[in-house]
Amino acid sequence: MGSSDKPTKSNSEKVVITVDKLKQMIRNNEEDKIDEIDIITTATCGIMSGTMGIFHIPVAEPKSFRKAEKVYLNGVEGYVGPCPNEFLGTVDITVYGTNYTGNYGGGFLFKDLISKKEVAVEAISNGKTYNKTITIDDIPTAKMIGTRTAFKNYVALTNTGEKEESIKTIFHRRRLKKGEASFSGCGEINPLQNMKLSSNIKEAEKELLGKKILYNGAEGIILGYGTRHSAERPNIMISADIKEMDAHFVGGFVTSGGVEIYTTIAIPIEVNKENKEYLKTLDDDIPLTLTDVLGRIPVGMGTYSEVWKDCELRPKVNVERCRMCDVCIAQRLCPTNAIKPIKHLGNRRLPNEDCFGCGVCVEGCPYGIFSMKRNSICGTPITCRQSDRDRALKLARDLKRRIEKGEFEL
Repeated sequence: MGSSDKPTKSNSEKVVITVDKLKQMIRNNEEDKIDEIDIITTATCGIMSGTMGIFHIPVAEPKSFRKAEKVYLNGVEGYVGPCPNEFLGTVDITVYGTNYTGNYGGGFLFKDLISKKEVAVEAISNGKTYNKTITIDDIPTAKMIGTRTAFKNYVALTNTGEKEESIKTIFHRRRLKKGEASFSGCGEINPLQNMKLSSNIKEAEKELLGKKILYNGAEGIILGYGTRHSAERPNIMISADIKEMDAHFVGGFVTSGGVEIYTTIAIPIEVNKENKEYLKTLDDDIPLTLTDVLGRIPVGMGTYSEVWKDCELRPKVNVERCRMCDVCIAQRLCPTNAIKPIKHLGNRRLPNEDCFGCGVCVEGCPYGIFSMKRNSICGTPITCRQSDRDRALKLARDLKRRIEKGEFEL
């Protein structure tokens, strides 16, 4: 992104590296090598509340009903309209990623659709209910829009205990206890940390508009700046076809305050004179404010190096400690429903590929099956992580591969 100060090259000629490789070069004092590189693939993954799916769904035969008044997908409410589709038997709906029923929400629904699982549709019109079972292949139009994604920086949340010893919040799977912290943000690998953004918001938005990205593995575009955007905390609005997405990069995340959604975004950054200094940004340079979850009052100032340096991205598992409990607390608490019985291990309940690396399972198991270095912020231990560098870097590597193979045109 930005104007190039290098000779024009074809994709196959360009030198492309992932953002983690670049940051390692900077740490190794190899900054001079940056001029040999053309493209850096950056990425971020985390809770992205402002996410919605837009669908056009056949429900019944034409003339069955005039127009739908309410629609539910696997019990998750969708908002009908604006097109009435009068007497067509179809509905246009918007489903928020944060809409939920029980512990099942929009993020889980989108993941099921992308995985080609069957989904129950219930449409209500004039007092009559119409039911249908569909898969993603039955939906002519399925788009995802992230209204505020890839925040350049965020905050860490803690409970100072001045009001309550534990607090229900969307920032933790459990009630956030006094003296604990959670955080969001992928720090130095985040796309917006690695590019120059003009202080003139209108000019910067023009540069971003229409730029190609990977959104949960699907090729998508930037629509402009997102809601709650500011010069201090920029974010972007993006869109892509749900049918082209990879279920690994999107899903639901249960919190004590409701069900959230996580998504993953990768963006190619051009190495040019405008972006070069931003590409050198490291976690040590990025502030991370610790704030009280009640009132968002700052109580400390740290950096992203505190929460990411030398941490473990996935929990270690000591299978021998498993007591095969009738009720597995870690399984019940897992926000992404990643802890499942493993047949070849005697149905012991262990994390699968849906693991987000949040770390909640560490306190969940009373027998210490799970351990994980989760670090702290301003001396306050992190007990829930709401961003996932492992997924982000996987998508950054996939974007690099696609560029080199000519599958993603810059």
